Amino acid sequence: MSKQLPEHPDEEQLKKQAKDLLREIRTGQPEAVARIGNEKPETFALHDAQRVIAREYGFPSWAKLKVHVETRAREDAKAQFHRALEADDAAAVRWLLQRFPVPGAALNPLISQARSAAMLDALLDAGADIDAKSDWWAGGFGVLHQAAPEVARHALARGAKVDLHAAARLGLFDRVRELIAADPSLVRARGGDGQTALHFAATVEIADYLLAHGADIDARDVDHESTPAQYMVRERQDVARFLVQRGCRTDLLMLAALGDLERVRGLLDRDARSLHLRVSDEFFPMVGGKTGGIIYQWTLGWYVSPLDVAKQFKHPEVRRLLWERSPADVRFLQACWEGDVPAAKAAVQSGGIVPAKLPKPGRRHLAHAARNNNLIAVKTMLELGFPLDGTSQHGATALHWAVYHGNAAMVKLLLQHHPALEVKDADFSGTPAGWAVHGSHSSWCRQSGDYAAVVELLIEAGAEVRADPRASAEVMAMLQKHGKGGAH
Repeated sequence: MSKQLPEHPDEEQLKKQAKDLLREIRTGQPEAVARIGNEKPETFALHDAQRVIAREYGFPSWAKLKVHVETRAREDAKAQFHRALEADDAAAVRWLLQRFPVPGAALNPLISQARSAAMLDALLDAGADIDAKSDWWAGGFGVLHQAAPEVARHALARGAKVDLHAAARLGLFDRVRELIAADPSLVRARGGDGQTALHFAATVEIADYLLAHGADIDARDVDHESTPAQYMVRERQDVARFLVQRGCRTDLLMLAALGDLERVRGLLDRDARSLHLRVSDEFFPMVGGKTGGIIYQWTLGWYVSPLDVAKQFKHPEVRRLLWERSPADVRFLQACWEGDVPAAKAAVQSGGIVPAKLPKPGRRHLAHAARNNNLIAVKTMLELGFPLDGTSQHGATALHWAVYHGNAAMVKLLLQHHPALEVKDADFSGTPAGWAVHGSHSSWCRQSGDYAAVVELLIEAGAEVRADPRASAEVMAMLQKHGKGGAH
């Protein structure tokens, strides 16, 4: 039976094993001599010892073992590199690129991910192009299109080229005028995510100038099919308000975020149904198969309501008006999301609402709450009898999302209501167990979630859980404890 190589094999350590074997053979140690079979100890050389070591690890030759170790080292280095990039560890990135050089062209798509001047320097010094853009089907980003101000200033000092989208984002009004004077068609050109320069506009002055030179006030980007004002509702509210005044398309979420009480009242007078609006695919369906969903997911939050937004942006008068105008079903769902059981029950009684018989969109709220890692909302909805078969993004159930976040308390709560354990999501055909293992190395909660506890809860509930070499060490240890193996 072959010996097992370490998880991260080291060529120098294997060479040492071969040298140790050769020394033991030459000194006549019986166990070492027995390892070489019928070969003659007196003519045994280092390359022979290396061949024996390779064979003991299941490889026909030292060359094959060496290729395997080098390949594994490159794979480990690649994983370390991306972890260092994510952690903004410029020193680690430099060391890895020195040990495992990468062509500058391969580094180009990563330039826009630099979060510090030190990381930008590390990538540039390794041969990356400062004006390179990310590889993104809807339109790539350069470093000037998304870097923090201090990183952008450093990039400018290192010679980064300022295009119209970067100039609009960085508030460089003179450069905006210069570029449009040279080529007026740039005002409608598409940049990162397929955004126009107006999507990037950092100031009212720049937005006004772009509109005066033909910018489409309601242009939608390619990836999120969202307008400039929708992009601006959180961090550029002054520009968003200017666009609203200029007549851009609005919605109740936008107006609630801006605290525009009069326009909120006017919209409700025209369309009371907008009180049901939420940030979801139901209300903002995407046309393209690749698109990433309305930008409100990032600027406002997934599945938030106008009431949530008014509270989030501290507009109590707007929230009061919205609540006064809301019908019983809207009040009921809002109370559920906020964990207000008495208010939810009052809405049930006044509106004759039966949670278990909600229409399809209403049946999805439990899964949406789990997707948002909202334990209070999940607990409230379960208490009120929400069905467990509703799904959120990717056609995933509440259990899928709870385990993906590593939320052991939520998983325990859901398991008490006996959800389906082997149901598969719509996009990846993964079970909750598969999502738990995947989440341990890829979820945005992977640093804070208790994935080992979640996996153990699933195993104890009878779910089929299989190992995955990418899973976290804690999850792998838990799987070994329960005798689980095999690739997922």
